[in-house]
Amino acid sequence: MSTTPNEPHDPRSAAPGQPGAGQPLGQGAVNGAPRGTPYGQGPAVGAPTGQQYGQAGGKYGTAEYNPGQYTGTMERPSTIDRLLKLTLVSLGISVLSSILSIIGVLTADTDALLREQGGAAASQAGAADVAQMVGTMGTVVGVIGLIISIGLYLLVYFNLKKGRNWARILGTVFAAIAILSGIFGLFSGTSGMSTGIYIAGIVLGVVKIVVDILWIVTAYKAPTTAWFNQNSVQR
Repeated sequence: MSTTPNEPHDPRSAAPGQPGAGQPLGQGAVNGAPRGTPYGQGPAVGAPTGQQYGQAGGKYGTAEYNPGQYTGTMERPSTIDRLLKLTLVSLGISVLSSILSIIGVLTADTDALLREQGGAAASQAGAADVAQMVGTMGTVVGVIGLIISIGLYLLVYFNLKKGRNWARILGTVFAAIAILSGIFGLFSGTSGMSTGIYIAGIVLGVVKIVVDILWIVTAYKAPTTAWFNQNSVQR
């Protein structure tokens, strides 16, 4: 049925492709949106293109995740390994010095030793008894001191390895005492020891002083302190 000239014509009723035919809502160019893009479904303002949410990449304002990056736990620095080695070196020198001292006492000139201590020289008859007494006492004291020294060194060593700060403090006290004792020993007498043993003792004493100073310096380097502080906080 044809329309009359005066009847209003509805453009929506025209067949697609004919002049005056309208486009369905949301399928035409609306506000500059591309043809074929539903209305309201174009790219959002500021939305990233070419990468979907959840894909690998950095989030806004953060760096891209790196599995090998710093995780918040500090690994044991090389200064700790150096500190442990210095502890063992100091222990070795201490053991050698103690053994050398015991040998020195056993082979010491008893009369010279007594004169150094402010006493009178032993008589010929009592010289053997005095030498035996001095040798026995020196050996006993030396062995006991050596056992205690080894025990303290091992106590410090194994607890340093576990990151316990009190072991570092205890080791510092021992090292400071050893340094002062070593300096005093450099200026003490021969105590009746033979010249060879005395010189060997002086050399070991100087080396131990240097090692103990290096121990204290290494114990309070920045990486060492940071590692001990971290372990203290974690406990």
